[in-house]
Amino acid sequence: MNSRYKNIMVAVDGSDQSEGAFFEAIGAARRNDAKLYVVQVIDDSSILMSSAQPMDDILSEETKRAKQYLAKLAERGRYQNMELVQYIGNPKRALTEELPQQYDIDLIYVGATGKGRFQRLLVGSTTGYIVNHAPCNVMVVR
Repeated sequence: MNSRYKNIMVAVDGSDQSEGAFFEAIGAARRNDAKLYVVQVIDDSSILMSSAQPMDDILSEETKRAKQYLAKLAERGRYQNMELVQYIGNPKRALTEELPQQYDIDLIYVGATGKGRFQRLLVGSTTGYIVNHAPCNVMVVR
């Protein structure tokens, strides 16, 4: 384990466990005087399968909702060195490849579960994927 982290990322999805991970990540960022990236990934593939609405309309709605959610979290967290990140794409790839590389992440916080049990069986556990494929340390919060 690193003795000091510089760039910490926390993935949030609105679940209780991801919010717990958010507050744990704030504590770690404060202890390490690190930059905290709060990330919400909008899964564009699940949007395509779940609605007959035009993709642009759905993405616009989801982006607006995500922006409001991230702003509320930031207000509750009150950490100065925080960046809110909205990302559209595959959550597994975004959280293990694209975003860690883009922001030079050295620690990822994630909730143990987020989606409903049935959906997790269909698409697999994003958390499990992150634990097994992340290029850095991962902290799973229950």
